[in-house]
Amino acid sequence: MSEETQKETSRISAEQVADLLTELGEIADRSGLQSLKKEVFEERLPMLTQEQITLVVLGEFNHGKSTIVNALLNEEVLPMGITPTTAVITHLVYGQKRKISVKPVFGEKYEIELSELEDVIRHAEDEKDEPEFVEISHPNAFLNQSLTLVDTPGVNDISRQKVEITYGYVPRADVILYVLDATQVLKKSEVVFIRDRLLTANRDRIIFILGKIDALDEDDAAEVESYARERLEGLIGEVQLFALSGKAALDLQSEGKPAPPEFLKFKDHLSNFLSDQRAYIILDSALGGGARIATMLEQNLAIKKQGYLLEKDELVKRIANVSEKLESSRKLIAENLDLIDEKVSDIAASAKRNLRTFNEAFQSALPMEIEKADAKDVKLYLPSFIQDTFKGFLEKEGENLAGDLEELAEEIIQITNESLRDTVESLRDELGVGKDLDLEVDTIAYDVGVFALGALGVSVYLFANALVGGLLTLAAPVLAFFLKDKVDSQIKDRAREAGVKSIESASQKVEEELLHVIHDYGDRLKTFVETAGDKLYRQIEEVLEQVLEERKDDDDVVALAKEVDERLSEVRSVAHFIAKSRENLISSALS
Repeated sequence: MSEETQKETSRISAEQVADLLTELGEIADRSGLQSLKKEVFEERLPMLTQEQITLVVLGEFNHGKSTIVNALLNEEVLPMGITPTTAVITHLVYGQKRKISVKPVFGEKYEIELSELEDVIRHAEDEKDEPEFVEISHPNAFLNQSLTLVDTPGVNDISRQKVEITYGYVPRADVILYVLDATQVLKKSEVVFIRDRLLTANRDRIIFILGKIDALDEDDAAEVESYARERLEGLIGEVQLFALSGKAALDLQSEGKPAPPEFLKFKDHLSNFLSDQRAYIILDSALGGGARIATMLEQNLAIKKQGYLLEKDELVKRIANVSEKLESSRKLIAENLDLIDEKVSDIAASAKRNLRTFNEAFQSALPMEIEKADAKDVKLYLPSFIQDTFKGFLEKEGENLAGDLEELAEEIIQITNESLRDTVESLRDELGVGKDLDLEVDTIAYDVGVFALGALGVSVYLFANALVGGLLTLAAPVLAFFLKDKVDSQIKDRAREAGVKSIESASQKVEEELLHVIHDYGDRLKTFVETAGDKLYRQIEEVLEQVLEERKDDDDVVALAKEVDERLSEVRSVAHFIAKSRENLISSALS
């Protein structure tokens, strides 16, 4: 097939897909389903016509995703150093000049200065009003190919962002870069996310990066890469895996030098993949989005039809019953909030008690340790000894806390999902909708290990390292008092006094931060639970309210039901064409 013929075939196929999407949007419009109409005309069609490709970068916190992104762009476009608690989804797109915008969940985008970015995100975090995303426009050659590069918070985050990544970005991603950390490769939480969530996307469009490879010596690096490849192939089959250092690539490029060969190999592969698969990716993404919209249209229309077939009094009664059931479900879920508060308070009290026991024991033991050591060793090693002792305690305590909070999350998730399942079943019965209709339930029913153990484990890991790193600073003013210009005979006496004071000072700071981590986890879990089922509830309530409004004028319900039947038939016809088109597209790509 000539290049010109390939372009023509691609053009015709794109037009056909655009026609199918347009038809779905028009059906949604005629049916009064404005959110689906908006998704078609403001999101799906523009992405298709503009040949926009979405490249999503995933991975857990502190795995170097932002560094990899900047290395790909040959410059530091994406700000680095924003802490995990303030990180948000970030879109990078091409623009004639650098511009930073914040898109709230509700409302229009607004521009800010780069210097304001971290403060804006921190404020939104404090107000529990995370932005939907931050967009950075930048005149970068890599982005100048109708590419939206999405950098995400860790997939082990417990927040609305996690829901967006799991249910929004992963299914819609055209290409996924999943960043692993060579120093802690394929933890349980990562394996679970890859197996249960990532593989619901197109596995042939996932590229794995084994980052931070420069932290290992050559033999260890080869062993870790071999292990990662073998483990991933057991999950997925053949994988594309590149072992590299994003930091080394970025540092060299910032000095005007070429990136290391292993990074250039990865970048060439990615660029060629985006170029060679561009037409296929764009069409498949559009068809996949169309299939999801068709399913949602069918669900809403089926509910509407049942609403038309009921007598008006019966409809009013059932809508009241549905509203009551939804409210009962919300109340039942809300009862979990009290349980979360109770359990989190118990866990916090236990952590506080353990820390104080450790503090007392450490203060008692320190004078004896000082007495046994040489004065010279006390002078040289006391600060690091205090630091290492605290670090050992925090690492062990963090592991125990992760287990406790994992159990809490598992219990809450089970209760919440059982409530949602019961609600869905009762709504089916109340609305008279057949069980063969798949009411889409957007819940928090993904793996507890990702939700709890991964999130808290990483949070405590970062917390411990950041805090322990600051312990020496906390202790320094006190320690410096006796370390400066003291003779050996004085050092031990001063060390006993100042060392105990530094332990007490550090313990107070540890307690404050440790309790903050625990309660913040509880708050995030509560926020998460409060939103469970909201999408489903809003969808059902809006459709029923629409039916009730249309029935006010005593319109011919038989005609209304017939009209819905015609639209259902249209939707199913379009859905059939979409499914066949996608099937043919995939077959052609494989042949």
